[in-house]
Amino acid sequence: MKSIVFFIVTVFFGTSIFSQKEVTLSPNMKQATVFFTGVQLQHENQVSLKPGKQEVVLQKLTDFLDPNTVQVKASGDLTILSVRTRKNFEDLRINNEDIKAINAKKRLLEIQHNDLIDEYTILELDRNLIMQNRNLKGNDQGMKMIELKEAYTFMHNKITEITTRQTTIYGLLEDIEKKKNLLEQEIISERSKPVINYTEIIIEIDVNKATEANFIVNYISPRATWKPYYDMRSEGIGKPVRLEAKANVSQTTGIEWKDIDLILSTNDPYQNATQAVINPWYISYNNYPTPKTIASRNIPQVDYSGETLRGEIIDASTGESLAFTKITFPGFTGGTVSNEEGKFEVVIPKDAKIALASFVGYTDVQLTINAPYLKFFMKPNELNLEEVTVSVNQSVNGALSYNNVPNATYMASYTLSASDLMVSEDDKAMEWKSTGKTRFRRSSSPMMDEMSKSENKKAWAPTVTTITEKKDIRVEYRVLSKMSIPTDGMDHRVNIASYDLPAKYEYHCIPKIDPSVYLSAQVNGWEKLNLLSGSSNIYFDGTFMGSSYLDVNTTKDTLSFSFGKDSKMVVERTKIKEKNKTKIMGARQKSDIAWEIKIKNNGAAIIPVIITDQFPLTTNADIKIKNGEFIEGKVNDKTGIITWEFMQGISGSKSVFFDYSIDAQYGIPLYLE
Repeated sequence: MKSIVFFIVTVFFGTSIFSQKEVTLSPNMKQATVFFTGVQLQHENQVSLKPGKQEVVLQKLTDFLDPNTVQVKASGDLTILSVRTRKNFEDLRINNEDIKAINAKKRLLEIQHNDLIDEYTILELDRNLIMQNRNLKGNDQGMKMIELKEAYTFMHNKITEITTRQTTIYGLLEDIEKKKNLLEQEIISERSKPVINYTEIIIEIDVNKATEANFIVNYISPRATWKPYYDMRSEGIGKPVRLEAKANVSQTTGIEWKDIDLILSTNDPYQNATQAVINPWYISYNNYPTPKTIASRNIPQVDYSGETLRGEIIDASTGESLAFTKITFPGFTGGTVSNEEGKFEVVIPKDAKIALASFVGYTDVQLTINAPYLKFFMKPNELNLEEVTVSVNQSVNGALSYNNVPNATYMASYTLSASDLMVSEDDKAMEWKSTGKTRFRRSSSPMMDEMSKSENKKAWAPTVTTITEKKDIRVEYRVLSKMSIPTDGMDHRVNIASYDLPAKYEYHCIPKIDPSVYLSAQVNGWEKLNLLSGSSNIYFDGTFMGSSYLDVNTTKDTLSFSFGKDSKMVVERTKIKEKNKTKIMGARQKSDIAWEIKIKNNGAAIIPVIITDQFPLTTNADIKIKNGEFIEGKVNDKTGIITWEFMQGISGSKSVFFDYSIDAQYGIPLYLE
């Protein structure tokens, strides 16, 4: 009796402990910190725990989780023993009973379809019989007028009846095909629902006593990014520039971000963080430059080698499971066969990347192993069905006719088969092919047409306020409103900040490169704004002027914004012919080259004008270059760039001149302009 009591107590407590062994939690996402590459997601959950060792499982996290970045914090009377990850999945497909019911409806429609085809075949035989006996005359003497009229009326009425019924059949077949298409689409759309592959974080803990625990879990996924961009607006020359900093945020983590705290960070967790090391440098004859070693970005890739691959084989034509299908890995040994329900489970060989499904009578399907659960849709091979040959009459243009019977001597043989009789959703009548086959053609269904015409649209995030936090080695922009970002890979726009910047407006032109004059705004003190390089949209006086690129990777104190070309400023660069000379002295050639740059103001603003050109440079000691005059200009001896600055602006027209001479070997091509 004591043994029985001990056994019952043991079973009771053992069951209690076993039921508490694994505690499952649904993800409660609180925060997403998006980097240039990747995102750190934070989940926070509260749970009541009983004493003892147990596992807390955080379910349905992104399948693209980097296991090396998992961090877990917990509050309560407990100790964290270990943290690990595992793969899991959820299948959202409809059950087999629903599929069987839909296929039963399809079979009823197919029976109706075949009955109508049979009726159509009989009607063609009747028509053929009438047309073969269209010679209305007796054997020995002609028919009486009354008999002739009766025979004609009979043939006319019968042909009319046949034609009317055929037209009805066309419509019935069309309706049947449309219904079958809808049923097929229903099956495929349901069976094609993707299996949700996800990762679970398993936290092994030891609870000292019953407690209310709070878990904060952080991890990084590489499947998100953000890019800065700007809208630069000016209401006119002399007015401040309004700089609107924004961000395009996108993510494909596989889980929706709903009502979360969003932070945009300038950090890149996958950037090389290893400091370079310099070693002693030894030189000798015939040595080579020391190669620079640049560590590559280490973005984690999922390797499924050794993992268990699960999946299902589906008949693409019926949506039903396909049993006893062979699954192999090309180039590797091993494999398995699907069970009676079309399911399979097999260990992935090392380095295998492709899984192949094959079954007799079906086209082989291979899929890249990019998830722990895969669905194979197998298409049956096309078969040649038995054909029925019917002899019918056809006019020259291909349309069935009973008019002008005495002259209609052209006969044709039409072959009807199940593959031929398909309904066209565009054509309302039978289409007669020049090959002699009567065909109903089925075009794509309206549902598929709508799918093909659908467009991806960008989602626009609402205008929100952000706080800029400058950290030691990064800058973070914290969005104050709750944000929702779907997992669609689309750019979702978020406002970061707006700045009104005092600007100095100038005209800039480089006529050697571009014969246009550009209006630009010069801004000082920009380095305090924590700007990033990115594309920009330019608006001037309420008009979109084009796109540009804001490059903040400069050591200059002034940041220049270009607002595009001003057509009221005209510039021209021409050679001065009388000063351009070439002299040949033995093996040497000396060339004198002079330029004139003329700029004209045709009603533009009177603001500073900056003109830029250049003197040539050389690293060849045999080529001698001598700079000539560049009145009113300044030259940078290192770059050879000449700058003319007219700070009071230009009204009317203005010309500047410069010249140079080059002494080089004669007969060697040398471009001097």
